[in-house]
Amino acid sequence: MVYKYNGQTLTLIKNDNVIIKINIPNNAKHITKIKYSNSNGNNIHNIVHLNAYAVDENRLGLVHTLDSWDNVEGILINGEIKQYGKDLSKQEITFDKYEVMSKLYLTRELKVDLYNDIKIILLVESKPVRKTNRRSLEIDKKKIKGIIDLLYGIKNDKDTNNLVANFGYISYDRVE
Repeated sequence: MVYKYNGQTLTLIKNDNVIIKINIPNNAKHITKIKYSNSNGNNIHNIVHLNAYAVDENRLGLVHTLDSWDNVEGILINGEIKQYGKDLSKQEITFDKYEVMSKLYLTRELKVDLYNDIKIILLVESKPVRKTNRRSLEIDKKKIKGIIDLLYGIKNDKDTNNLVANFGYISYDRVE
């Protein structure tokens, strides 16, 4: 998987095929934040946990498993989905701007000032769930450069390496 960002569009590419395209507005405020600290360097905050979901790694869709032990972790960015796989459908959940931080299960929580209600869009699919297994997000600097470098504006190698390590803590259940 490769994440490319050209200043307006975040594109997820797998096996040379565009899977998802998201338009990012200028000066977007993302719920997932990257914050610098002198002791730890850059850290990722507000990582969302979705319980009872797993990921179909082929289509990148979320599959509802009804098993509360299955969960997917990820980042929440401000944008509009413009293109996604034909086997996926959009599930929209709207939160009142005052309730977002208490309704979402976030780790490394950092307060976010929101101006409007928040609509979270999940790309889901219907698929038999025979078995799930736990995975860590294994990602290298080259593949995630579009998110770290351009979307969050972090360009120095030390901070980039620190963030790649932080992204490695993000995990998910995978549908087999």
